[in-house]
Amino acid sequence: MKSITSSFSNYITLSGADGSGKTTVVRLLASYFSRHGPTCVHWFRGSHLLASLLYRLLSCFGSFRGYCNPYYGVCVPVRLRPLWVHVEFWSLIPHVIVRFILRRFCGVLVCDRGFMDFIVWVVVTLGHPSFLSSIYGRFLVRLAALEGPVYLYADVGTLAGRADVPRGFIARELVAYNILARYTSRCSVDTGGRSPQAVVKEILSCLETREDKSSTKA
Repeated sequence: MKSITSSFSNYITLSGADGSGKTTVVRLLASYFSRHGPTCVHWFRGSHLLASLLYRLLSCFGSFRGYCNPYYGVCVPVRLRPLWVHVEFWSLIPHVIVRFILRRFCGVLVCDRGFMDFIVWVVVTLGHPSFLSSIYGRFLVRLAALEGPVYLYADVGTLAGRADVPRGFIARELVAYNILARYTSRCSVDTGGRSPQAVVKEILSCLETREDKSSTKA
């Protein structure tokens, strides 16, 4: 790799369905980059802050229980979903601010999940594909494209074997990810049947190739 301060290495986001290996690969990438300078890791999961607190509250009531969101065992009623989109979006903002600050102080910032993951989370847990055509959805897709995540994927069977969520949930995630990745990801890497070290090697190679192409165009 040419330079640790290159545009691709300053900010890297790994996206993908449950069981795709994001957390393991993030740790390895952070270890690799930390040899060259200060490296930070930022992680978030689906619902954040207020949304997470409300999910926990709803899980106490039998009428809200279900497997739309397997992490909380809750299904948000259809009539509440438009409101819930606002709750999810504004609960994400503090994490966006934290990442903005970290990018200013860290030589390299490696992120476990990004805007693409958040979009998939909302679409799948709320059963709300029309979210993509909403103002929030279109805005987040543009941010995801600017973020240019590395998309980690595998077949449904492999993902289900690694993750602790139902296979059906992962299958729905995978459909949404595969569509969004076509328009937002800068690299797609198959993690099925491969060692984490081999995945990291391919990610670095892919990112360096993309950087070279960008430099050539410039």
